[in-house]
Amino acid sequence: MTRLVMPALSADPARLRRSGLRWLQPNGARVGARQPVAVCYVRLGPAADGRVPLPEERNDLQVVLAPAAACTLRYPEANAGGGYRDFVDGGEWRAGEHVADADGLEGDATLVPMVLAARRGFESGEGRGSLLAGWHEQVRGFWQGTDGERTGTVLALGTCEQTAVFRGEDTAFLSWFACAPGPAQVMAVGDERCVHSSAVALQHLRRTPAEGQAIAAAVHEWVAGRMGQLGAASFPGLAPEAARGTLRGRWPEAQELAYAFNLLAEAVGTSPIIERTELITRKGIVEAAPPDAIAMTLGSEVAPHFRHRKTGWLVAMHGFRFGPYIGPAATEWLRRDFEPVKRSVADIERDLAALADEVQARTGGLLVVQNLVASSAADRVANYSWLGDAFDENVSVFGNEANLMLAGLTRGRRMALLDSDALVAELGANHIPDRFHGSGELVEAQRREVHRILKAFGIPGF
Repeated sequence: MTRLVMPALSADPARLRRSGLRWLQPNGARVGARQPVAVCYVRLGPAADGRVPLPEERNDLQVVLAPAAACTLRYPEANAGGGYRDFVDGGEWRAGEHVADADGLEGDATLVPMVLAARRGFESGEGRGSLLAGWHEQVRGFWQGTDGERTGTVLALGTCEQTAVFRGEDTAFLSWFACAPGPAQVMAVGDERCVHSSAVALQHLRRTPAEGQAIAAAVHEWVAGRMGQLGAASFPGLAPEAARGTLRGRWPEAQELAYAFNLLAEAVGTSPIIERTELITRKGIVEAAPPDAIAMTLGSEVAPHFRHRKTGWLVAMHGFRFGPYIGPAATEWLRRDFEPVKRSVADIERDLAALADEVQARTGGLLVVQNLVASSAADRVANYSWLGDAFDENVSVFGNEANLMLAGLTRGRRMALLDSDALVAELGANHIPDRFHGSGELVEAQRREVHRILKAFGIPGF
């Protein structure tokens, strides 16, 4: 029997405290190397100067623990406190503390840690219970490797077809933790508010304080106008007939006003492409460089785009979000103050090329772009002439043209192609019937290909 002990982690110059351990595997389970067995919340106390590291993520920090090699897990029932003790601050982080035992372990008995950090979309929007629970605009997982190596960071800016590739079915980067030796960091930015196409990301990178001020003024102007239109009928939950109860819950205007302010927050914050991060390591807080690789997708390029008529502010959002997600008032705002932007394959090529050049000039980062799945079991048309003027807008035609463009664009630039279309052609179109949401087998193949690309380009930690 081998004693499994807590690893060394430090938030120096701040203090690091942890909650009780919540076990992710049953007692007596056979677990593999780097397979997570426990998780705890951690909290950072202020340093001597009053500063707290990771200030925008301090409310959602977790540490996942895994054995370095395969073993049979044994933990004392006293260590499985349960209840709310596994969610709140319970004591100092103590390296070398005995927390479990292992049968058949060959190698280091110190558990291997991965730190999960999340920036909430709204600080008061608390969600606890599972790994990275809650609404977050950005999430990341990072883990250490051999001393002296620089942490490599990959940032996922793609839409839903990349969520499973990077965050995994567990949504907590466990698949990357298992396969990348580290030190490494994987980050993902949500697309709930705004889709990060090349045009949107490029404009964000180049935005000036004056432009940010103009965008803020435009949002405030619409919000003020919207609030000025409110009357007594705008508060159904407070109407006289509501005294006996009502089906009305949340104030109807809240969703649309919050959406407008969230779009503003997205537009005037730091671009995630150049944002630095702080890491909790065995030696204390370390500042990491901007992402070494940025993963995007052509799926983001085909989302509806809108340009603000007065400021030129460009936004992109999923079409399915209109209606149940973006209400009629916000939709009318887009119709009144924005103009739709129709982007051709040539437009996408121009923006991707400019973004790749801008990223290389600013950070030296690699752009990894996932192509569209143009292959389909339903494509059996031999003659497209009957489509007439609609030929260019056919999904398969556009997808193939965009994929061909991307293949050529990656030559001669610091760009790489994630060829999902080729993987689908190899595995079968039944693995992704709607062209966007893949099966577990396809997602795993995509993840392996991304890993191969990162290693081929020498991204540290992968």
